[in-house]
Amino acid sequence: MIVLNQVPLSFSLEGALSVGGLGRVANKISNLDNLLDQCRNLVKPSAIYTYLKIDRLTDDVVFLEGNKRLCSQRLVQELRCATELAPFIATMGPDLERKVSEIAANQLLDSWVLDNFGTYALRLLNKHVEERIRREKGWKVSKFNPGSTPTWNLEQQEVLFDIFSRKKVQDSIGVTLSEKYVMRPRKSLSGVIAQTEEGYHNCQECKKNCDYRQMPYKGSG
Repeated sequence: MIVLNQVPLSFSLEGALSVGGLGRVANKISNLDNLLDQCRNLVKPSAIYTYLKIDRLTDDVVFLEGNKRLCSQRLVQELRCATELAPFIATMGPDLERKVSEIAANQLLDSWVLDNFGTYALRLLNKHVEERIRREKGWKVSKFNPGSTPTWNLEQQEVLFDIFSRKKVQDSIGVTLSEKYVMRPRKSLSGVIAQTEEGYHNCQECKKNCDYRQMPYKGSG
């Protein structure tokens, strides 16, 4: 198990404006640089990950060492040539979320911008973890997140937390999971990273017209 705390992230205003439709209203917001600096100072990027062997696959279950099961037909399809994967949990910490809530009543626009900058920071952290695993394993990596598509249920976050143990996740990076499978702090992400024959992204399965889309929809219908 590897724990990463205070991960250094390289922020750029151009990159931040690509999130959540910010670029469309940037010319109407005079304090973007200041808000990005606030985000940089408020986030505490942390992550935890490990490597597990894949024991076997059935039609809709990935069986892992330690008797853990990931239930998803999509995972089975994409991981048919993989022998190992990396479960992970990543977070921005609670301070940004707290600030966003504090100013929402009187500074709604600033609150919205900060929240989107937090999403941008979480993407940067996710890329950092992906790149670290790519270097360590030499994989062509793809990432899968429970609850992000209809093909892997949100309830599967419980399996990811149990892989590390909930106490260890809370003690090491400060993330908890509710009875309804919601992570706190809110700017947190869980999933698995693995080698796949072709690159995969959750957005490929989502039909929604979304400001947060990162890849085009590849489904049918």
